[in-house]
Amino acid sequence: MFDDAIRLATKLLESDDDYLNIVMNLCQIGNKKYGQCWNTEFHVFGVISSDTDHLPLIHVRERCSAEFLVKSDKELAEIVEYYRSDVVIACNLIVSSKNV
Repeated sequence: MFDDAIRLATKLLESDDDYLNIVMNLCQIGNKKYGQCWNTEFHVFGVISSDTDHLPLIHVRERCSAEFLVKSDKELAEIVEYYRSDVVIACNLIVSSKNV
């Protein structure tokens, strides 16, 4: 499971592709590891998950209107930029941690 955290964190450092799914998975891994992801290296993924829980994941996008997707993509782009430095720090902590 924690090998998955390293793989996902590395992927997120390389690209914003599949951002929401990766963030959600990292939040879940943090919750499993600590009981809650808060105040851990996974904290930011919990915050982003909470802030984006209304945005469509990849498997739902085909059912959404074009107008909704444009709004959602704009909001997600703003969130990605807002949290970018925190995400980079968290991902680097996860990747460099031997205990993950």
